[in-house]
Amino acid sequence: MNPLRLEQMTMFDIAPEAMIDIAEALDIPMISVFLVDGMPGARPVTHATKAPLLARLRDSAVKVDAAEVFMLGVQPELPESEIALAAELGCGAITALDIMPAEDGQAADQLAALCRLAESYGLTVALEPISMGRTRTVAEGLRLLEAAGTPANAKLVLDLLHVVRTGTSLADLAGLDPKLIASAQVCDGPALPPPDLIVEASSERGIPGTGDFPIAGFFECLPADLTVGLEVPLASLREAGVSALERSRKVVEATRKYG
Repeated sequence: MNPLRLEQMTMFDIAPEAMIDIAEALDIPMISVFLVDGMPGARPVTHATKAPLLARLRDSAVKVDAAEVFMLGVQPELPESEIALAAELGCGAITALDIMPAEDGQAADQLAALCRLAESYGLTVALEPISMGRTRTVAEGLRLLEAAGTPANAKLVLDLLHVVRTGTSLADLAGLDPKLIASAQVCDGPALPPPDLIVEASSERGIPGTGDFPIAGFFECLPADLTVGLEVPLASLREAGVSALERSRKVVEATRKYG
C-alpha cells in the first residue's frame, strides 16, 4: 500500500506532539501539522510552541512530512518565519492554497515567489486545488503552475474530496505526470454534495468505505510510492466523545482495506 500520513485536520482536538503517539500506535510513519492559523479549530505549531513537538520528534521514528497552510493572494510579505519552521521540523513540503481574492497574475507571481523562498530551505510547494477556492480543479492547478513559470519544486496535491466535488475524472488523474504530484489525500462522502462544502471539508468527511467516492479507483491512479494523507475530520464522532486515537484508528483500518 502507499505510505500513509495522518493529517492534523483529522485531530485538531489534540496537541500536535500528541499526534506522534497516535501515529506510533497505528504504525503510521508521517504526520502533517499546521503552522499558520488558517482554519477554525487549528492548533498551529509556532516558534513559541514548537519545543514539545521537536522534543517528541527526537524520540520517534515518525516524521513531520508536510506543513499547512500557506495562502496565495494579495499579502505583501512572504511567510519566511513559518517556512523556516517547516524546515526545522523536517518537513519535505508546504501546502499552498489559492483561495484569496487575487487576480490570476498576482496568484502566479506569489506562487513563483513562494517556490523560490521554499527552495532556499529545501522544500517543495504542494499546491492543493480545492473546490471552494479560486484554483479548484487539477487542470486549473496545472495552469497556475505554468503561469508561475513551472518551478522545479512546485507540485500538486490530489485530495479526493475536491476531485469528486469538482467533477474531475479519474482518467484526468491517471494522465498526470507523476513528477507533478506531491501527495494525495483520501476520505469518503456522498455522491451528492452537501449544501455547505466548507463545513464538509473542514468538519465532517467520511471514513473510507462509508460513502460513494471511487477510493479503489483513486488509489489505482496514484504512483505506488506516493504518500497518501488521511484527512478525515469527524466532528460528530469527536462531539460524541470518541477520542482522537479511536477516530484515527477507524480511518486507518478502513483505508488499509484498499491496500
